[in-house]
Amino acid sequence: YGGELLAVDNWLSQLGVRQRQRRGQGLEFHQLREFREGDSLRQIDWKATARQRTPIAREYQDERDQQIIFMLDCGRRMRSQDDELSHFDHALNACLLLSHVALRQGDAVGLSTFAGDQPRHLAPVKGSGQLNVLLNSVYDLDSTQRPADYQAAVNQLLLRHKRRALVILVTNLRDEDDDELLNAVKRLSTQHRVLVASLREETLDTLRQTTVQTLPEALAYCGTVNYLNERAELHERLSAHGVPVVDVRPPELGAELVTQYLQWKRAGNL
Repeated sequence: YGGELLAVDNWLSQLGVRQRQRRGQGLEFHQLREFREGDSLRQIDWKATARQRTPIAREYQDERDQQIIFMLDCGRRMRSQDDELSHFDHALNACLLLSHVALRQGDAVGLSTFAGDQPRHLAPVKGSGQLNVLLNSVYDLDSTQRPADYQAAVNQLLLRHKRRALVILVTNLRDEDDDELLNAVKRLSTQHRVLVASLREETLDTLRQTTVQTLPEALAYCGTVNYLNERAELHERLSAHGVPVVDVRPPELGAELVTQYLQWKRAGNL
C-alpha cells in the first residue's frame, strides 16, 4: 500500500496539492505583522498600529481541526459492477484517497457505514496514523443485499457526532429515492455540511449514446433517458435545499471528491 500512496502523492503534487496556509483568510489568529498590499482593512490591528505608528495587520491561518465523516452505503445498490471492481470497491477506494489527502491537510477523518451486516463507526481523528486505523476498520467490509435506510443512518450519525463536520454520503441514488432521502439529508444538513456522492452506472452513459435502429433499442433508450431525467430531478431537489451532489461514474469518484474538498478548503468553506 505504501507504493500506491507514493503514486497518489505524485499525482497530488502534479495537481498542486500541498500543505499550506492561506494568508489572512483563516479563522484562527496567527501573528501580527506589517500591513501588506492585498490585505483587508479589517485585518488592521489599530492598537498595534498606534503603538508602532505604522499599519499593523493581524495574520490568520486555517483551522486545522476540521472534521470529515464518510457515510458509506454498504447495501445492495453498491453491488453493481461496470468493470473488475464493484461500485462499493470504487467507493471505498475513493474514501481512502480523500482520507489520505484530508489527513495531510491537517483535518480529522472518520467513517460511518450503513446497510451492512456489521455497521462500523469510527470517530474523526487527526494524524497520519488515522489512515492505518481506517484501513484496519474497512479491510473486511463488503456490500450486502440490504436496502439503504437513510433515515436510520442519519439518526445514528446525529446521535454519535454533535460537532459540525463535512459529511460525505457515498451511495447510488435512484429515481425512487424521494421524500424519505430528502428529509433525512435536510435534517443532517442542519447540523453538518453535507455532500452527496451519487454513483452512476457506466452502462447508462453507454445506452444514452447508442445509435437507435430497432424497436428494442428505442425502448431501452427511452427507458434510460427517463430514468436519468428522474434521477437528475432528485439531484436538483437536493441542490435546491443547499445540499450539493456529485453525480459521477465510479472510477472517477476519487478525483471528484478530492477536487471538491480542495476547492472548499481553499475557499475556507469547510
